[in-house]
Amino acid sequence: MDEIKTYQHKVGEKLRLSEDSIPDAEFVTVNLERAEFNSVNLSTVTFSKANMECAVFKEVDLNSCAFQDAYLDNSTILSSSFAKAVIENVNMEAAKFTGLNMSRAMFKGVNFKETKFTEVSLDDSQLFYSDMQNASFEKIILTGSRFTECSLKDVEITECETDGLKIDGIDIGALLKAVKEKKIDVDKLING
Repeated sequence: MDEIKTYQHKVGEKLRLSEDSIPDAEFVTVNLERAEFNSVNLSTVTFSKANMECAVFKEVDLNSCAFQDAYLDNSTILSSSFAKAVIENVNMEAAKFTGLNMSRAMFKGVNFKETKFTEVSLDDSQLFYSDMQNASFEKIILTGSRFTECSLKDVEITECETDGLKIDGIDIGALLKAVKEKKIDVDKLING
């Protein structure tokens, strides 16, 4: 039988995990504020009611992990993978996602306000009841993704592939293509 390892974090001490593997672990009601995870395998880890404000994840395997009722405000996640992760009722306000694989992930009730997505793959992901107000998407992949009852108020999308993008049944990819090819006069469309 494998030995059970217990980690006790000292208050005020910065947590750094680097080049390690702790799959199947659980972080429940724990303060990981400003923690640094570098080249760590956190696949299938559960973060429940964990405070990870201002945490940094770099080259981290978060595949099939679960975040429930957690806080990742102002966190930075670089060159990592969230593939098949389940993220529910999590606050990720003003987080920065760069070079991330979020394929086939499920987000439910997530606060993405003012979050920046750069070079992120969200293909085949499902987003439900999430607030993405003032979020920005640059060079992202959304192939096969679904946004259901999400707030996309003041969202900015730049340099992204939009073929097949539909909003309320309107093919936005085709509309943008027609505008770019000057087949549709935007001023006339807006002003009637």
